[in-house]
Amino acid sequence: MTVRLYDSKAQALRDFVPLREGRVGMYVCGPTVQSSPHIGHLRSALAYDILRRWFSYRGYDVTFVRNVTDIDDKILRKSAEAGRPWWAWATQNEAAFTWAYDTLGCQRPTYEPLLRIPEMLGCRVRRFDRRFRAGYGVDLDRFRSKVTRRTRLAIVTNLHNPSGVRIPIDTLRAMAAALARVRGYLLVDEVYLECLFSAKTDSCVHAGPNVLTTNSLTKAYGLDGLRAGWILGPPALAARAGRINDLLTNNSVAPGEQMTLAAFKRLAAIDRRAHALLDPNLATLRRFLAKEHRLGAALPDGGSIAFLRLPRRVNADRLADQLLRRYATLVVPGRFFESPGCIRISFGCKPAVLARGLANISRALDDLGA
Repeated sequence: MTVRLYDSKAQALRDFVPLREGRVGMYVCGPTVQSSPHIGHLRSALAYDILRRWFSYRGYDVTFVRNVTDIDDKILRKSAEAGRPWWAWATQNEAAFTWAYDTLGCQRPTYEPLLRIPEMLGCRVRRFDRRFRAGYGVDLDRFRSKVTRRTRLAIVTNLHNPSGVRIPIDTLRAMAAALARVRGYLLVDEVYLECLFSAKTDSCVHAGPNVLTTNSLTKAYGLDGLRAGWILGPPALAARAGRINDLLTNNSVAPGEQMTLAAFKRLAAIDRRAHALLDPNLATLRRFLAKEHRLGAALPDGGSIAFLRLPRRVNADRLADQLLRRYATLVVPGRFFESPGCIRISFGCKPAVLARGLANISRALDDLGA
């Protein structure tokens, strides 16, 4: 069946003939993020999403590019009227557009100006989401559908940031096996993993010979000031990463390295301290959420963070601002994780501080009429 499109220049229907056999390139003018999206924006997004899916269904390899205009006169004017920096105003609205597209089920662009570092390195990034309704788990079928013969690396966090949910080792093995078939690697950031002190926390590097992991003393042990981390994986790759680190960082601070070695010798004691703090705090968070029905969460088995889903009519940035200004309580708006309907909280603090912070979240929700 031939695909026919309306040619606005010729004012006639024409057969679609690709410039390159089997490939389609689509460039869509995306939003100017001066404000949150309206129905006109979403109608356009949905129309191009349907066209993109049809091309894919017909067997074409589709590259879909959508730009975002994040600086212009309207953004400057509206951000000034709101008393916000222009870049913060644009980022907030861009996250709102992303949330709206995801709510409609629109596929994300092949390229978008959110992931500039991999692009700068010449990489093509394909996204796979971990969704609230699936408990932030990894859908293996969807993951495998993203892996092609050109895939060289897949990156995940475990425990997941921002939700704190753990990927089972069998799932990691399946992911590594899918990548091994195309000579790809799985990189797992497991910086939060050892917060599961009461469970077995063997490194994810055991999921396969093509798995690399990164970790540090920062999250689980609260020693972020040391800036000490490590990488595990195939020796040749680990050695290459070490050489790149030497090139970029030159050298570390010698007293810090000595303190890091001292910390490793005392990890059992540091572990017990963190365990004594985090386990009761997680129980406190569970009790709070059992009573605070306005919030949803896929609660982790451990860790030090949780991602709370807000009522639909509550704006995460407004809530975060209210918490900071009125209650001196800090949360991370979900737009930093492309989930503007959520907030991330940490429970790696003193129990009294956590209890007060959770109560303040309820008060701020009351203030906003939730």
